[in-house]
Amino acid sequence: MTLFDLVTASTKRVEEENHTCYWTADGYKFDNKNLVLWYESTTNSLVTYVDSQIDLIRDQLSDTSIDMSKDYNKEYLEYLKSKYNKVNLFFSGGADSLTILETAINNNIVIDNIICQTCDDVNLLCNREIKQCALPVLEKYKGKFGSYEIVPTSWDDHAIIYSNELSFFTHSAPTLLPLRSNLDTYPSYKLNEDTCYLKGADKPQIVRHGKKWYAVLIDNQTCDNKKNPNIKAFWLDAMNIKSYIKDALLYREYLLSADRVNQTGLQFFKPNQDPNVANVLDRSKVHNFDKQLLKGIPNTKYHSSKNIQRINDAINNSRMDVLVNYFTAMKKFSELVPKYGHNDGFQLMHSVGKFAWFIDIDSLEVFTQQQLIPDGFEGVQNVH
Repeated sequence: MTLFDLVTASTKRVEEENHTCYWTADGYKFDNKNLVLWYESTTNSLVTYVDSQIDLIRDQLSDTSIDMSKDYNKEYLEYLKSKYNKVNLFFSGGADSLTILETAINNNIVIDNIICQTCDDVNLLCNREIKQCALPVLEKYKGKFGSYEIVPTSWDDHAIIYSNELSFFTHSAPTLLPLRSNLDTYPSYKLNEDTCYLKGADKPQIVRHGKKWYAVLIDNQTCDNKKNPNIKAFWLDAMNIKSYIKDALLYREYLLSADRVNQTGLQFFKPNQDPNVANVLDRSKVHNFDKQLLKGIPNTKYHSSKNIQRINDAINNSRMDVLVNYFTAMKKFSELVPKYGHNDGFQLMHSVGKFAWFIDIDSLEVFTQQQLIPDGFEGVQNVH
């Protein structure tokens, strides 16, 4: 297939499936960031990122008050319970999903089903967080939620997913993380129309631009299933956007007190796994925190120990078919989009992003990237 065959097919999917977030340029719509990079590199067109909720977000923020004492997360869970027949939670045992679970439990709100996603067998080392952080918590709280299940993506599934050398460009919202399939490619899990599915991986990302501070939605934050409106990024959903702003205000206070803000006109801040930051954001304390697989490993091309462990597990399980398919697809991606290829461990690829919106955390005004920075940022300094 040619680039324009893939772009045309992507446009059709986005329009027929009514995606909540997507990229767009020249009348085309994209559900795949890798395809965006290939298109921009080939055509020199500027692709923009769209959140279909932006008008609803503006409506929610028309009341410009943020009550720092209010539990917006509790109110959001109550809203979802009134709107949907069931509310389910994708659970990793990390601070964000644990905060959602414990907020529900502490307020007698029943999560109907909890889903733990794994790469093949839960006993593989790459699934250590599920085994040692998530499952002990679920056993502890058993009886205070409906049920839980472990949903694996098998080695066979992975081999099929990456069997096409263009697979990095054809999946809806793909990821370059080794051997981690996307939510909408799990063949064993079917989503129900009357059920809400919560994802909790959205600590506040903020930009200081000039003398103003903005909470942002960047495409790197939303690598989940965009074609099912019942899947909710918990803090990024329009109906809980004030909780996201509240977290951004708390994070700014932490950054200022920790002397992390310099005198340049532009900085980008993204929380890491530091439990001190999690505490500032009122996140739950992770069970067996030291068993988490670390992100942001310094002095290495591949920054996630989980990525590396998945490769090791595939080797240890003699799944050379998975590795051959995956790295063939990776090689094809790097050939077609060499600027963002694997030679630097995809560092440049992961450092670029498109913003759907900026929210001034003081005035609560909402801007698109085209309204605030039509020419984009250059030399953004990342701070974690």
